[in-house]
Amino acid sequence: MSDMQHCDVIIIGLGAVGSQALRVLARRGHRVLGLERFGRAHDRGSSHGHTRVTRHAYFEHPDYVPLLRTSTDAFRALEGATGAALLEACGVLLLGPPGSAVVEASAEAAARWGVAVEALDAHQLRERFPAFAVNEHDVGLWEPGGGFVRPEASIRAALEDAEAHGAQVRTGCAVLGIEESRGGVAVSIDGAVLRAGAVVVAAGAWTARLLPELAGVLRVTRQVQAWIRPDAPASAAPDRLPCWLIDRGTEPPLYGVPVDPLRPGPPLAKVAVHGSRTVVQPDHLHRSVGAAERAGLAWLSGRFVPGLAGPLVSARTCLYTQTPDEHFIIDRPPGSRRVVVAAGLSGHGFKLSPALGQAVAELAVDGRTDLPVGFLGLGRLRA
Repeated sequence: MSDMQHCDVIIIGLGAVGSQALRVLARRGHRVLGLERFGRAHDRGSSHGHTRVTRHAYFEHPDYVPLLRTSTDAFRALEGATGAALLEACGVLLLGPPGSAVVEASAEAAARWGVAVEALDAHQLRERFPAFAVNEHDVGLWEPGGGFVRPEASIRAALEDAEAHGAQVRTGCAVLGIEESRGGVAVSIDGAVLRAGAVVVAAGAWTARLLPELAGVLRVTRQVQAWIRPDAPASAAPDRLPCWLIDRGTEPPLYGVPVDPLRPGPPLAKVAVHGSRTVVQPDHLHRSVGAAERAGLAWLSGRFVPGLAGPLVSARTCLYTQTPDEHFIIDRPPGSRRVVVAAGLSGHGFKLSPALGQAVAELAVDGRTDLPVGFLGLGRLRA
């Protein structure tokens, strides 16, 4: 039906995971409708900021590595299908003090899965990466195959490809409720009820509004991303400065991304702290970034990456939706048979979004997936 009042699957939320799920289902020939509360590749949630780090030596959990490889291949396939430039392989450098948990766990994941990395001591770090302030006994891990992905471009490309294969997209469409029955799922929007055989909820910070049973395991926090205009732009280009993450022990890691050569305007390098304790409601987020926050990030950048000298010229907020263990939720809500949820990406999910989109798409229509997402089930949190 042209108005998609009834379809095979409805995707709620067309950010990182939802856009990819829509593409997978459309390419499989399903009648699929995507609903987005805001606009395409919007800046209200978690999937914006021009660049996101991608890497395979994964300290968060080694079980993510097969999903990361699937995602990297899918990003490349999406580039081929649409002509969009999504990935920049500038490498990723991890830095930390002796015994750094980040560096050691990343090295262990790399060894387990055969990811090409190189361990570096303080002398090698200073020699090869002079932009960074390196203490006498600091250690590092260099992953030459890492880099960054362009989130807004990736979402737009996924939606474009999905529509080219028959998917329909509605933006500016807030979902008011989801009701599951034996015959399907009813999705209420303003002035209408849409029906589908299954629903995928990929609504980010708004997930608990639609699935209240998850409210106890999802926490939304406010994050700040900032951009520096380097005094020496060539030194911050991807062929000179990699993506990087610095383990600060008990403090949240500091990370950054070099200048994206495809971003219009003056050259800007990204810097941010990975993690915040500021819990917020997504519809009542304080979006402006104050002078003290900007000054704090500028100071941290100068302290840890003195080679990235220059004024901090821009800063924006984004949202992390976090679970207690900071791993994702890919599962059906308790008692559900026709609803699948992707939630709690906890600030490290964009690089994995094609695999996660494929997994929830397959769970919705097949009831199973061969992708190894079992460790991301809700059972671990209920336990």
